[in-house]
Amino acid sequence: MTKTQQPAVFYINAALFDCDGTLVNSTGAISEFWRDFGKTRPHVDPEEIIRTSHGCRTFDVIAKWSPEDADVEQVTEWEGAIPDTFGEYAKPIPGSVELVKSFDKFSKEQCPNGKQRWAVVTSGTLPLATKWLKLLTIEKPDCFITAERVTKGKPHPQGYQAARDALGYKDAHYKVAVFEDAPAGITAGKGAGAMVIGICSTYEPEKVRKSGANIVVKDLSSFKIESYNKETDEFKVSVGEYYYADDEFLESSN
Repeated sequence: MTKTQQPAVFYINAALFDCDGTLVNSTGAISEFWRDFGKTRPHVDPEEIIRTSHGCRTFDVIAKWSPEDADVEQVTEWEGAIPDTFGEYAKPIPGSVELVKSFDKFSKEQCPNGKQRWAVVTSGTLPLATKWLKLLTIEKPDCFITAERVTKGKPHPQGYQAARDALGYKDAHYKVAVFEDAPAGITAGKGAGAMVIGICSTYEPEKVRKSGANIVVKDLSSFKIESYNKETDEFKVSVGEYYYADDEFLESSN
């Protein structure tokens, strides 16, 4: 059960969001894609892919299971069609749209230069991720790191580090939060020097915690940006319900 007796509180300069499983629950849609993909490829085990590859780039998965299909343009086309073909199986993660739009509003209205303090870092391709954001009514961010923009996918931290760099928070002393649901993404976020909020949309809380998440939650519905400090360039964010939170985030709320 989640805890509600004491909010967890953290202070960050920027927020980096994964897409699938973090902003949108696309597991059903992606699963249907893999099942359809495996219908004409007896050497592919769709259920094993579904079980083991969440958070990884589609191209990397196809290169492993069906190398003859590992053509970048073709994979991009297939992936980009997922929301059109299987979108009925997808739905927003509770609270995700509201939290992203809240970060965007604070950035535009209170940050000195009006520059966005949030980004999306996804293993999905640009066509796929763009369609998910449109479905969610989230405006495409200025910093949008998709599969095409990295040479090493999650669990490598390249994508999250690229987002830190682009937002101007490259150096380690800046506080950045990564919102993720998959072990591969959690590892990537930690590798980029960020604190990680693990969302249990795909995996059980214990697995998310053991993967390295600092705060483990069911969804994003109890997150609130309390304030923005212009002097420190930091957001104060509180979480009302969670499965687990490191002690440092509980102590800071006293």
